[in-house]
Amino acid sequence: MAATALPPSADLDAGTKRAVIEGVKQALAALQTAGQMDHAIAYQSLIAQPAALAAFIKAFIAHRETTDAIVRPKAGGGPVRSDDEPLICGVSLNQIQHLLVRTCAKKALSHDHPPETVMETVTKTSFLFFKKTEQVAVQRAADPTEERKLREILRYMAFGWQLPLLDAYDRLTYQQIIELDIGFLALTTPKAIAAVAGFDPLIIRKARQTSGAEFAHVLNQRPEALPGIAAWSGDQYTFYRTLLGESAWRFFARDSDFFNLVTALDKNTAQVLGDVLCTVAAENLQELQRLNIDKTEILVEGLRQAFGDRLPQILSIPAFAKDILRKTVDNLIHLSQDKDKLKVSVGLTCKAMVPTVIQWLSKQRPPGR
Repeated sequence: MAATALPPSADLDAGTKRAVIEGVKQALAALQTAGQMDHAIAYQSLIAQPAALAAFIKAFIAHRETTDAIVRPKAGGGPVRSDDEPLICGVSLNQIQHLLVRTCAKKALSHDHPPETVMETVTKTSFLFFKKTEQVAVQRAADPTEERKLREILRYMAFGWQLPLLDAYDRLTYQQIIELDIGFLALTTPKAIAAVAGFDPLIIRKARQTSGAEFAHVLNQRPEALPGIAAWSGDQYTFYRTLLGESAWRFFARDSDFFNLVTALDKNTAQVLGDVLCTVAAENLQELQRLNIDKTEILVEGLRQAFGDRLPQILSIPAFAKDILRKTVDNLIHLSQDKDKLKVSVGLTCKAMVPTVIQWLSKQRPPGR
């Protein structure tokens, strides 16, 4: 699950810290006694091993009743079922989770960047003019950029679902994390994080500025759309986002060559094409661009009615342009009927194409083969 905000930070004094640690130990023991946690896991494992802490959090959530005698509310006597409710120790379950996850993440990621030992050549002079060159071992501190990156990652570590993502987070650069800001929390899978890790930080910044309040939503839905969003102005982004709704992320995830074609479209034609823009191959779009707006609208509507849900698949195949669509466009260019008659004629033509197109489609090689 994605989060849009961090829980309030908790500054623990020594007494509160001891109470929290003792409560976690008791909760772990209770879950183990009930057979809901591995008996081999100790408290030290929870704060040093991401998999162990993730298992503890999962078991705690699934079996809250097991720890009801330990986890008590600050006010009232009922069981605690809200993760934001203050406990008798003075902090909430969300704040305790935040502390545990952050501590565990720090130990796990710090281990990945130990000080480096390198060999350096040193020349020493003795007896005024005798020189001796030798190799000596020198220990260098960890890369300061990596240290800053670790601090930035830890700023956003607060939830159990993040623990399996630590290795993926570590592939992000410091500058990428800075540009993501709170959007970091919207990256919930290794695949999504890997996609962002491949982008220049300036692309992330431009996409964040263009998408504004929707930035986290983009990251959660389809981070591959960032370069496309960064390529458009704010007005263009708003236009296509409004036109395409949630399908806009598929559109913005397309390549720059396709966008070069789309920039030639006026807004009226783009509105006629609608969600076709999310999947249509560049070759097929070029054929459609040969028509005026009325004929484009008529043909697209005829194709939609004839092929229904299969139309996106058909139009996504580049060969459809040369094999079938071009001839249809050529014929339509030369028709001069009024719009209503043309709509009927094109509708019949598209329906008559169905058997031929379905047969053609069956012979197309699946992508990647």
